[in-house]
Amino acid sequence: METSVLRDAKSLGIPAIWLQPGSFDDEVLRAAQEENAFKAVVAGDGGRGHEGWCVLVDGEKALRGVGKL
Repeated sequence: METSVLRDAKSLGIPAIWLQPGSFDDEVLRAAQEENAFKAVVAGDGGRGHEGWCVLVDGEKALRGVGKL
């Protein structure tokens, strides 16, 4: 993923993003976590898998955590 994708998402008003393990580098992660970039960012260390937050493994738990399920 490139930072241009994040800029496009922000300009379209997308409030939250989920970056799958292996889909981003440090530059993309920094851009995603900039202040006021997005209301929520799921990425990096965490989740139940050994590679980080995975939507298939951790998606339901994450949605419950923010009251969306």
